[in-house]
Amino acid sequence: MLVRLHAAALRGVDAVPVTVEVRVDKGIHFLMVGLPDSAVRESQQRIKSAIEHLGYRWPGKGITINLAPAGLRKEGAAYDLPLALGILAASGQIEVEGFESTLMMGELALDGSLRQIRGGLALAHAAMVPGVHSLILPPSSAAEAALLPGAIALGAAHLRDVLDHLSGSRPLVPTSCVLPDMLAQQASRSLEPLADIRGQERGIAAMALAAAGGHNVCMVGPPGSGKSLLARAMVGLLPPLTGEEAIEVNRIHSVSERSGRNPGVVLQRPFRSPHHTISDVALVGGGSDPRPGEISLAHAGVLFLDELPEMPRHVLEVLRQPMESSEMTISRARCTVVFPAAFQLVAAMNPCPCGMYSNDPKLRTKCNCSRHARQQYSRKVSGPLMDRIDIHLQVDAVPASELMPEPGALGRERRRQRLQRAGDWQQRVSISRDIQRNRNPGGKTNHTLEGEALHDLASLDLEGSRLLRRCMDHFGLSARAYTRLLRMSRTLADLDSRGQVSALDVAQAIAFRRAGSDTESWLEGQGTNPPPSLFNP
Repeated sequence: MLVRLHAAALRGVDAVPVTVEVRVDKGIHFLMVGLPDSAVRESQQRIKSAIEHLGYRWPGKGITINLAPAGLRKEGAAYDLPLALGILAASGQIEVEGFESTLMMGELALDGSLRQIRGGLALAHAAMVPGVHSLILPPSSAAEAALLPGAIALGAAHLRDVLDHLSGSRPLVPTSCVLPDMLAQQASRSLEPLADIRGQERGIAAMALAAAGGHNVCMVGPPGSGKSLLARAMVGLLPPLTGEEAIEVNRIHSVSERSGRNPGVVLQRPFRSPHHTISDVALVGGGSDPRPGEISLAHAGVLFLDELPEMPRHVLEVLRQPMESSEMTISRARCTVVFPAAFQLVAAMNPCPCGMYSNDPKLRTKCNCSRHARQQYSRKVSGPLMDRIDIHLQVDAVPASELMPEPGALGRERRRQRLQRAGDWQQRVSISRDIQRNRNPGGKTNHTLEGEALHDLASLDLEGSRLLRRCMDHFGLSARAYTRLLRMSRTLADLDSRGQVSALDVAQAIAFRRAGSDTESWLEGQGTNPPPSLFNP
């Protein structure tokens, strides 16, 4: 007897429909074809134990299994469930009704219980085809699949539950998941990390600018100056995930083996902070069976790279293409997959090998590094990569007087003021994002603007155009830097809810783009001083 069932094979963040064909006929053999890997071939022992544990018999005949399309490699233990049901149906032990309209995937334990599999959301997309009305998955995977609007995901904890559902004796209840309500419950963003930062008002302003427009940031400063605190506080400034972003984020995390360490639905923007010894494949994704890397796991969130010059140069260079295209293409001999990678890069580095170099002449005596050593250290990060980073922020050491806690009522009042200031920044960022969502093409943030759309939305007056042109000529900036200065100027105007970009916005953008006393001196010479509303909020 021949039985056909619906399954799917994961390819990147997508799933390709697979037909499982099982035939029980004369002979004594177990033959599986269709490019199964070792995990699929080993399923015979798991399936046999699960079937016998439920009181069914293993067919003492020839079992032939075909996984179509035959040219697509099948990987993983998630095919256990359709294979077990196919063998039972082909041997005449259960009815075949319901197979033709249900996609089923799950790894079997020896007692027949179902274990979590990866790619629940991708499988839900594969089930949204004509002729397939529902999908049966392990409970945790069904919860992921239920995030997709219109998907009927049935969670089964045991093979017995699936058999009872197909027979009609005890139908499975569709998993309920109302994503907007779940996101609304997680909408509150903690301001505590932002309120804990002292003496770095300019740094907080830079993080707000980056969060408002989706700009990349590189912080340079001595150890202990607050660079890591600023990076982690940025997540509290970013707006909550939208429904579409939440589905895409969970789709990426679901197909990644790393997500198994923190099971459950992701409802907040990711914050990824890999160690500086990470490999290029772990950062951008890849492998024989391509999996998403850290840049894709940080999609719609923040990728924090601490100790940037300590990372291998060939690892950093692979960031250049996804920073521009917001996606990562992995090409292998067998297949080509595309992973989303719309992340915000926040990098941190020391100014020199010892880390104690400072722009302040009084503090510069603590550094023993030569000028050549400082130049060699900074050259570990290539110029093309730094050119793709919008904001270059100088983070100076905080005086001890700023760090000492205030006693009693004064301390509580200062804490309240910092929380209020953090809330003001959060509100300004949210308003700026709303403006961009309603105005920009596709509702995207300012850092994606280009071409005519950028020049129309960030049109400068005569004074602003003159200042930007002088800046390009004086510092020898690239065309990419010109575009990014325009984008930041537009974001600065949005933070103040202004429609027109002014010369002061351009001056602020230049100051954030080129950190250092030479830039400040040049701006003063142009008669344009950045207003205190941003630098000293």
